[in-house]
Amino acid sequence: MIVQTNTTVGDSISHRFKLTWKRFWSEPGFAVAAIIVAALLILFILLPLAAVLLRSFGIGGEGFSFQYYQQFLQHSSYFQALLNSIGVGVVTTAIVISISIPFALYVTRTKSTLSKMYRALSLLPMVAPPFIFSLSLIILLGRRGVVTEHINNLFGVEFSIYGFWGVVVAQVLGFFPIAYMMIESSLRSINPSLEHASRDLGAGQARTIFKVSLPLASTGILKASLIVFVMALADFSNPLIIGGETSFLASDAYLLVTGQQNLEMAAVLGVFLIIPSLIVFLYQTYFIKDIETTSIDSSAGTSNVPLNKKIQGVTFGISTLMALFIAVMFIMVVLGAFVQIIGVNNTFTLDHFSDPSGWEFISTSLIVSFFAALLASVLGLLQGYLTVRKNIPAKKFLEFVALFGLAVPGTVMGIGYVLIFNGPPLFLTGTVLLLVLNMTFRKIGVGLESGISKLHQIDTSMEEASADLGAKPLHTLRKIVLPLLSPAFMSGFVYTFMTAMVSVSSVIFLVSPGTNLAATYILNLANQAAVGRASAMSVIMIAIVLICMAVLKWIERRNNAGI
Repeated sequence: MIVQTNTTVGDSISHRFKLTWKRFWSEPGFAVAAIIVAALLILFILLPLAAVLLRSFGIGGEGFSFQYYQQFLQHSSYFQALLNSIGVGVVTTAIVISISIPFALYVTRTKSTLSKMYRALSLLPMVAPPFIFSLSLIILLGRRGVVTEHINNLFGVEFSIYGFWGVVVAQVLGFFPIAYMMIESSLRSINPSLEHASRDLGAGQARTIFKVSLPLASTGILKASLIVFVMALADFSNPLIIGGETSFLASDAYLLVTGQQNLEMAAVLGVFLIIPSLIVFLYQTYFIKDIETTSIDSSAGTSNVPLNKKIQGVTFGISTLMALFIAVMFIMVVLGAFVQIIGVNNTFTLDHFSDPSGWEFISTSLIVSFFAALLASVLGLLQGYLTVRKNIPAKKFLEFVALFGLAVPGTVMGIGYVLIFNGPPLFLTGTVLLLVLNMTFRKIGVGLESGISKLHQIDTSMEEASADLGAKPLHTLRKIVLPLLSPAFMSGFVYTFMTAMVSVSSVIFLVSPGTNLAATYILNLANQAAVGRASAMSVIMIAIVLICMAVLKWIERRNNAGI
């Protein structure tokens, strides 16, 4: 009887497998495309991560061993780096969220021109390299900073911005836009009638905010907290520039690779970086998603209850301080680019811009970012179409892999690429192609998510009508689906282009003297205390990103495609 049951189950599985396989190959063009996308995701996301994990156990080097994990636990410097990274992540997250909530309340609950200006200022850090605030802090508060001497004279102490708190301040400024945007979006999505009902029932505005608005926005706040924590924990460039003698996991991993060629210990540090990223990614993907659908009402988007004078005053004060802080940081970089030595010799000069190497690296950055944005958008949309519209095996797993590429710390991915592509059969290290591929597959999840969201909004009846009229699947895709997906393509392209231009943590392991990028060049200049040239290159890069965004926005408006 048991044998008969097992035979029936086996036949059923075999039948389902044959049916799935037959459906998969019913459209050979899409089947081949799915196989290519799956192979690329495995090669450029999964294999590098697997290589880091295996190398941390010595596999691929001297053989399987736990000695590198033992070294990690026995050497206080490594363990201290872990504690410092966690500490800076917790403190940065707490400060960023504490500022983002009142900032978002002020922008979403007031209609003044000032609130629109503050919103624009809050997003400005996104067009700059992630370490630009470390550069600004060094100009202001470094050993020979503009205000350092005044602080030393005033308080009679030897003030230094280098170290744990310098990293925290730089990260707060750098990661604030991400948290702010997520919290602002959540606050704007709340059904205003709930706040109005609370006020009508006699609750004060403070009580309404703490009992109604913030609980309804809690999903966005929680997501923002988790993302900022992971980004701060895995931050590479700010600790390298302004961390001083304080050790952090990401920057120590980089120094182990470049300074000591100790790939095994760098891989161990990479594993400790990737564990929190994996936990946060799984938590966001499989837990928070379910909560989110219950917190937003379909009638959201109408006007919210305006702030009363007292709360508006508090939120205005916090928002003004933050906006001024961001503005001052950018002004310092601009001034640093146009004077000899800021704070020491303030004579106007354009010498910092006459750096032929810098212009060459900017040109390389533009080429790499353009092709990475193009590839990430096209492949992301293709994977999104295959996921939503076609019956391909393991599509949820492939979606997971693509999205996880976004969550992996750049340092870990960089080490993984060195392990995989620095020898036969795929010796690509130091080539422009590897830089493009690295940025493409780190950002492919953006195009995928944009494509999936847009495809869910497109009624399948149009594609069915096209098929009924005799059009082949590829013709329907080209003539019906792709034009409707153009806004998703543009959003994926713009985001990938912007982030690729200022990306550092992963590509710094892959650049060579002939293929250096502007962001890594600026990082090296800042590390060598060449503040003037670093500021000049930063100004050029920010201007290019802003011009590119303006051009893309113009194209979008001309084509009437909403990003």
